[in-house]
Amino acid sequence: MEPPEFKVLHVSPRVQARGGIETLHDFHRAWPGPPEFVALFDRNPVRRSGYANLDFTWRTPLWRMRRSFARALARHPGSLVVYHNGWGLPLLHDLDRAARRVVFLHADPAYHAADLPAFAGLVDGVIGVTPALREPVRSALPGMTDERLTIVRAPVEVPAGCRAKPRAAEAGLVIGYAGRLERAEKRLDQLPALVTALEKSGLDCRVELLGEGPLRPWLERRLRGRVRFHGWVPKEEFWRIMSGWDALVMFSEHEGGPIALLEGMALGLIPFYPARQGSWADIYVPQVDPRCHYPPGDMSALARAVGEVMRQPGEQLTAARERARALIAGHRRENYEADGLGCLRRVGTLPRLSRDRPRRFRLTDCLPLGVVTRWAQAALR
Repeated sequence: MEPPEFKVLHVSPRVQARGGIETLHDFHRAWPGPPEFVALFDRNPVRRSGYANLDFTWRTPLWRMRRSFARALARHPGSLVVYHNGWGLPLLHDLDRAARRVVFLHADPAYHAADLPAFAGLVDGVIGVTPALREPVRSALPGMTDERLTIVRAPVEVPAGCRAKPRAAEAGLVIGYAGRLERAEKRLDQLPALVTALEKSGLDCRVELLGEGPLRPWLERRLRGRVRFHGWVPKEEFWRIMSGWDALVMFSEHEGGPIALLEGMALGLIPFYPARQGSWADIYVPQVDPRCHYPPGDMSALARAVGEVMRQPGEQLTAARERARALIAGHRRENYEADGLGCLRRVGTLPRLSRDRPRRFRLTDCLPLGVVTRWAQAALR
């Protein structure tokens, strides 16, 4: 596909990290151009061409953030700047010297609800990762027509020949989770209650975790050997471990995919996801089995659902696994590139809508970012 008219520059909280946004950046690097990347918060990054890290922390004052951002973006005048999750857009946009701006929304409408109004007048296009974003975006951002608003399907690339190898419930099941181990958004604080509920249910199973995060020490103390922690592993090992699972559970408050759940479904795992609405999971999981879409936060209900679904006769479980695989069939690299890159190309040819709102120095610019985000969020706009 032809590259956009303007050079594309991705501004992202993190580029070299483990997570959904960073997974998508692996695909973005292969887009024509090639694109450039500016990370705001990467830690100990590997130096590479087309990449800059501003090394912000929660201790960085706003004035220093603006100065560093202006210096970094001065190297890329006239670019089409993509702000991932809109991070820094109201605070920094007047320094980006952009020809066009696009905001890339990676979560569900509830996550973005408070921020969308602040993007009005600042962007020329929107890319979202879930269909549920269409109406909230159109309501908050006038002018976002179908030409300027695109919903993408996160690509899933399973290695050739890699599939889950199902077991009968009486043979001992493996229930897995993949993602960051944190309370915020991922709600891994609910895992101990699930493990206890599964033990009480009598289902012969063990729980395994792929991922790292700040909650791991707490989980290790609470669970004391009752689950297996794999940590972060190379992608090849990730697929090998996940293909040995029978089901995958998620607890998230806010997601657009989540990508790890889509990857599990592509392998043929049975997915269990809280019924919060707004993500691809909320669309797909009930089609695998309505019982897999469990009441949020109810670990007893989740354990019952796991037991009921996974104890089904083999032919019914096989049919559910095939439904999971079929639902993910459209999440292909070529579809993602056609939709995402196509949006950037259209925005580059359409009249500009975005305008700068010059921002004068404020006393709150002397405050660290962590203080501002907790006590004075208006200072970020």
